[in-house]
Amino acid sequence: ILALVFTFITRNTRFGRYVYAVGGNAEASYLSGINVQKITLIVFAIMGMMMAVAGIIMTSRIGSASPEARRLLELDAIAACVIGGASLMGGRGSIPGAILGALVMESLNNRMSMANLDSAWQNIIKGLVLVSAVWFDITSHRDNK
Repeated sequence: ILALVFTFITRNTRFGRYVYAVGGNAEASYLSGINVQKITLIVFAIMGMMMAVAGIIMTSRIGSASPEARRLLELDAIAACVIGGASLMGGRGSIPGAILGALVMESLNNRMSMANLDSAWQNIIKGLVLVSAVWFDITSHRDNK
């Protein structure tokens, strides 16, 4: 439900266009009259609320609050976003793309777990996937210039 709401917001509202503009080029956005600090603050506040919801869901699923739970999850999250089409340079990406990237990463995690692969090798493979996705993003971004 939240994904649908935020997809609507980013695609159909002025705030959504401002978020993409600030993400793509904050200085140009400022010169265009967008309050960059306000947009950045709102986006970080929304991210904080979403992380709180994610923390509550994860804690309820594993039954405890441990800092070691789902260690290196940020690697999966970054890889999912880049696989889904988000640019590390900003200004590009979509929520459906990030969800698709998350499905790809979770599929990879499940396959590696089913193959009983050691966790160190799982992290190496996920790191290689992330490096490959970033390389693809950088080369495609360079070709677009």
